[in-house]
Amino acid sequence: MMAQTWHNQIGGFLSGRWVAGPIFGKELRTSSRRRRTYVLRSVYLILLTAFVVLVWLAEVQRGLHRGSLASRVAYMPEAGKIIIMCIVWFQFCAMQLVAVVMLSTAISDEIHGRTLGVLMTTPINSFQVVMGKLLSKLWQLIILVGISLPLLAVVRVFGGVPWEFLVAGVCTTLTAMLFAAAVAMFFSVYCRRAYVAILLTLVVGGGLYLLVPFVVIMALKGSYSERQVLPPLCTVNPFGALILMTDQTIRPWRAGRWAFSWEAHCLAMLVAAAAVLAVCVRVVRKATLRQIAGGTGAGASIAPPSA
Repeated sequence: MMAQTWHNQIGGFLSGRWVAGPIFGKELRTSSRRRRTYVLRSVYLILLTAFVVLVWLAEVQRGLHRGSLASRVAYMPEAGKIIIMCIVWFQFCAMQLVAVVMLSTAISDEIHGRTLGVLMTTPINSFQVVMGKLLSKLWQLIILVGISLPLLAVVRVFGGVPWEFLVAGVCTTLTAMLFAAAVAMFFSVYCRRAYVAILLTLVVGGGLYLLVPFVVIMALKGSYSERQVLPPLCTVNPFGALILMTDQTIRPWRAGRWAFSWEAHCLAMLVAAAAVLAVCVRVVRKATLRQIAGGTGAGASIAPPSA
């Protein structure tokens, strides 16, 4: 009997059920039955294809002015490099926006549907609620990222782009997407309206990625050089990190100019996302207790509707 118990506990741990619980499977089943899921994938693929075609036509038109056939062939690696970078940037921006939209009502739906308190009467805890919601939505986005990988591999045949840039670009996209999703989930606890959570997340992102670097650069201007200031800032700024990686790929001779590591950047973003998720777990726990208290007449509602 004890051996069977240990076997079940170890099996549950290895399967990852302790992380997301049954919420993950439930959300995946629900998403698979929604038309919106397949519309999202189709629209993303159409937009990505249209974007690539436009960039490709622009590069082909530029290559036609090269004159000789040899010049055009020699230009193909440069065209492939530009196309891949455009795809990476499109994916980088689109995935963050889609993540924010998808997570903007992750918790508010449960709160205002009065189901969050019911969930907590089961063995499911607030950590599993947060992680189940997050991972189920991110799984849909990872599928979208995977859709573009064959396209990147095909275009890379033209040459000019190292595999490291593709790997770094995908990892940077995934970590930035995770952080954006975590922030959107945090605001979904307090905001009933999806657009309010989306706008607040965009404001926070703009402040962290644009305002803070600008203030730091202006404050340190004259005291420190560009090479000393930019790498630390880009370590915690996905847009800055991708800009540096793009610059190093376009101008390989400048690769040694920046003391920057994309691995350190991804680790920093994972730590930041984990911190936000830890706050989310705590906030969801408090919201659940308030909902239970409010349901018995002992407290107020969780969050006032946002206009």
